[in-house]
Amino acid sequence: MTAATPDEPVRSRLRLSGGKDRVVLIGALGVLSAVSPLATDMYLASMPGMSTWFGTSASAVQLTLTTYMVGMAFGQFFLGPISDVLGRHRLLVAGNALFLVCSVLIAVAPTIGVMMALRALQGAAGAAGVVIARAIVADISTGRQAAKLYSILATITSVAPVVAPLLGGVIATVAPWQAVFWALTVFGLLMLLCSVVVVPETLPVHARQHALRGVLGLSLRVMRTGSFMAYAFTFAFTFGALFSYISASSFVIQNVLGFSALAYSVVFAVNACGAIVGGLVNVRLVDRIEPATILRIAVTVICVTNVIGLVLILSGVTGWTTLVQLLVGQTALGFVMGNAVALAQSRVPGRAGAGAAVLGLLQFVLGGLVSPLTGIAGQHTAVPMAVSMAVWSSLALGAALLARRLSRHAP
Repeated sequence: MTAATPDEPVRSRLRLSGGKDRVVLIGALGVLSAVSPLATDMYLASMPGMSTWFGTSASAVQLTLTTYMVGMAFGQFFLGPISDVLGRHRLLVAGNALFLVCSVLIAVAPTIGVMMALRALQGAAGAAGVVIARAIVADISTGRQAAKLYSILATITSVAPVVAPLLGGVIATVAPWQAVFWALTVFGLLMLLCSVVVVPETLPVHARQHALRGVLGLSLRVMRTGSFMAYAFTFAFTFGALFSYISASSFVIQNVLGFSALAYSVVFAVNACGAIVGGLVNVRLVDRIEPATILRIAVTVICVTNVIGLVLILSGVTGWTTLVQLLVGQTALGFVMGNAVALAQSRVPGRAGAGAAVLGLLQFVLGGLVSPLTGIAGQHTAVPMAVSMAVWSSLALGAALLARRLSRHAP
């Protein structure tokens, strides 16, 4: 793909160049968006080795995950609107280069404190790929086409949570913890190559915001758009239900349902495949049905499924019913993420970076809140997970219905 000049209308150029360039571009954006699950899930199995190496507690090692999430959340919040002012390409290249450098420095970090600081910086650098990838899709497409591209992006990204723990487990078995971050260094190099060689500048100079000092104001203006926030909360609350499952499913499936660690990995992979299939079907479906309609139906399915699952678990019924609940919910998730992001971004034209920033901030803040809440009652009950999933999916349904009402009155 040839690089675009700053003033070139990239949306038209991509349409005229045929589907090949678009496929390559979306594949590259998928690689950039996969950075978060790879940078978090791949080193989980190496945490005990890290604790021994640094001579510190398990909780201190777990804080390296927290600092990364904080860096990712606030990195997206600031880098998104900054890209509305400076453009996408240079900021993307700089973020990926910094992620690469941080990965090398973490692999040779002398203390756990240094590693925590570097993980925060690595998260902020990785945020460039995540938030700018979403903004680029908004730059090059609108309407149903945007919903399709966001769904493809979400589908590519959803492969990473399946691959990362398996790869991390293999690395932890045969190599010290540093090998994980050398692997992330290689991935950082791949991201840098994608941003330099494949991803063009997609925001022409004439379409950019002009006040860098008003970057925070861009995000605040986006947050004052009611229909955008309704779709953003639909996305975030659904992610809250997803993270409830991710945080607690290993304990529920192994300690409550009695599955082995290997069987849990199979169940997790099957559910992830359900989300991938849902996303692929959604890509076809948006040509026939409005994305907003698909979104409301999918969120309703998730909500009803999770509420029924909660009632069954409170009644003492677990087993195959719990597994079916999780599979149905994960499959329906594939119809939510791409459509919710596309619909949210459509409400703030000209501010795609700021919109993506707010979406990312809500997503990661909720993810950080949900994880400790699902472990309140211990590791041998499914109730906290079921309650959390039911609550967040109910809130998502309420937000989706509110978005419908607000969109009717929005210009």
